[in-house]
Amino acid sequence: MSAARAGSDPAGNEDDRRPLRVVELLIVAALALVVRVGFEATLVGDDGPVGVYHRHLLGDERAYDQLARRVADGTLDRERAFYQEPLYGWLLGQLYRAVPPAPVDGTPPVIAQDRPHRLVIWWQHALGVLSALLVAWLGARCLGARVGLLAGVFAALSGPLVFHEAQILKASLSLVMFLWALHLWLDVLTEPAGTNGLSGRGLRRTLVLGAVLGVGIMLRGNMYIALGMVLLSLVARPERRQLARAAVLLTVALLSLSPLTIHNVRRGDWVLTTYQAGSNFALGQPDHGHVLSGVTYEPLRAGRGDAMFEEVDAVAIPEQALGRRLGGDEISAWWWEEARRRVSDRPIVSAKRLALKLVHLFHGNEVGDVKDWLFYRSRLGWLASPLSDLRWLGPLALLGFLFLPWRRLELNVVRAGLLVVAATLGLFYVMGRYRLSAQPCLWVLAAGAIVHGVQWFRGPARGRTKLAAGLGVAVLLSLGQYNPLGDAGFSERGWTQWLLNTETVEQTSWSNYASIERFLAEQESEPTAARAHRERAVAASRRAISLAPKYPNARQILIRSLDLTTDALGPPLPGGSDEAWRLMLIMEGYRVGRTIDDLIERDVSAIQVACSAMRSLPSIPGGDQYAGAALAFACRRVAQDLRAHSQFSLALELLDRALRFDPAETEAHLQLGWVLKKLGRLPDAEAAYRAALAGGVDNVELRNNLGNTLLGMQRYAEAVEQFERALEIAPGHPKVSSNLQRARVGAAGDG
Repeated sequence: MSAARAGSDPAGNEDDRRPLRVVELLIVAALALVVRVGFEATLVGDDGPVGVYHRHLLGDERAYDQLARRVADGTLDRERAFYQEPLYGWLLGQLYRAVPPAPVDGTPPVIAQDRPHRLVIWWQHALGVLSALLVAWLGARCLGARVGLLAGVFAALSGPLVFHEAQILKASLSLVMFLWALHLWLDVLTEPAGTNGLSGRGLRRTLVLGAVLGVGIMLRGNMYIALGMVLLSLVARPERRQLARAAVLLTVALLSLSPLTIHNVRRGDWVLTTYQAGSNFALGQPDHGHVLSGVTYEPLRAGRGDAMFEEVDAVAIPEQALGRRLGGDEISAWWWEEARRRVSDRPIVSAKRLALKLVHLFHGNEVGDVKDWLFYRSRLGWLASPLSDLRWLGPLALLGFLFLPWRRLELNVVRAGLLVVAATLGLFYVMGRYRLSAQPCLWVLAAGAIVHGVQWFRGPARGRTKLAAGLGVAVLLSLGQYNPLGDAGFSERGWTQWLLNTETVEQTSWSNYASIERFLAEQESEPTAARAHRERAVAASRRAISLAPKYPNARQILIRSLDLTTDALGPPLPGGSDEAWRLMLIMEGYRVGRTIDDLIERDVSAIQVACSAMRSLPSIPGGDQYAGAALAFACRRVAQDLRAHSQFSLALELLDRALRFDPAETEAHLQLGWVLKKLGRLPDAEAAYRAALAGGVDNVELRNNLGNTLLGMQRYAEAVEQFERALEIAPGHPKVSSNLQRARVGAAGDG
């Protein structure tokens, strides 16, 4: 197949009629490979924040790793339909069977890269080289060899593309599938008139396109939109054979999805593939009047932005609302109705959000994620050229989208591919990896705008017309560098990552880097190294807070870092209690809808007074849901300090409050038992300790305290059981051994 469509170029460019030469494809491939080798060489040996960040899995990377481990060891057995598309995790699991990663205990928040992860990353870099070639080929098919070569160079040099390839994420594989689907779509639509579409090569292309779209849906749900556009392009054509072809294509796509559908139906869920679309749609719609909050990803509950909470919260909220267990289809339906309500309540806010999301499709800045290109770029100055992102190429692509020929079928397929991603961002929310699928189309359109723009300026148009056009292009390019939100800061909801604001991107990166250093401090057995990790975690948390003072994740990580103590670390650092009071103030402000900016940096006594006043105020709609988890954490941590100072009444009030907002805060049950025991309420203390056990807490402190409570109620035999269990956890513990002896004496007396 020719890589360029034969035809006349409006500017008479003879180059438009030839395909890309082998040497041009080799240039693109070599450039892409050199960039990727340089990227890895720069970061693998880097011991600074970016290098440490690069060598650890967190967020969605860790979630895929956990899924793959369960696939590899055969323990994946879901009770309901799939929440997220499982194909990437399943493929990763097959690799883990052949090359097992180092084992991990439970579900750690951070996982160090291992040999299979490095294999996956290099395989994804190879897919990135292939993507660059497919982009070059697509550009040549649309507008000729020069455009194809230039678009391929843009892809080869793309910092965001190579950055996403270097993570355990499905972005690079789904991008190749998307590009392949665009090429097959072109093949189907550009067959010569009279070709029988249901036999021979036409049938094969239809079957392959259907399979690629079906498999693509199992990687990323927005391929549903691509499937719909392909079917529409066939049905809209008058020939009967195109209707038959559409039916065949849809059938093959559904057959490709059938393993997921069968899995879901067997679990009682009438879900075709996944049930996350409803909650994702609700995340992108306004539940309050601020336009910007929710344009980017904002978790359903503050402080729970980690991937491990995403499905848990998406299920728990509608089940709590309806008071019963729900299937995946019911959960999705509940969230779709919630999203519809939000849009109907605030249609103007919703429309403004949609406009901002669409603007971002062409804008130069990247929106932050768990890991972020802008954070990496500080260590990769050699890759941070004007061609590495969309600061210039985005506005040029917009020019290409508007002014390149609209009668050229190939260009309209590229525009349709761009609209697939635009619809995804408009329905849901903005993330760098979500926009990645749009970039091949943007590169082609930008390359076309450059080549055809040069040809137009060489042509016979009047000088004043050219001057006006040049000024217009200059203005558009300057807007690509401009942050339309400026220094507006943060909304009353506070911590939301603001669209196009690089500082909020940076604070997310520093917060996540802090979580890695805290984990390394906890694992380290050498005292000097452990303390260095903890100090870096504290410093990184404070830097994130300085950039976004009301961002709850960073304060939670700071509190946990200050409180962290191990045999290697020694006692905790001071300041955790003060930071917990500040976190409580922030979350109470979210709950009641009050602005607390003027209070957050005041002394702790003023913050305590403000928190006491706000505790009595009613919550705004959705306030408990959003603020509850982080507020429960803050209440529990403050209560921990209060009980040490014998302020039992206030500690009891805050612990009850913590458990009201988040019954899963098991550490609060443990502390509640301790306070109730001090107050002499032994039966209530026993119930609290047993609730902590039921929640998964099982340590020496809990078993010893429960044993002492039972001793106080003269239930000696039961106390013996608890102390013996405590000694199994910590053999030879002197205090527990003494308590066990007392319990045995009491049990003997009862006998």
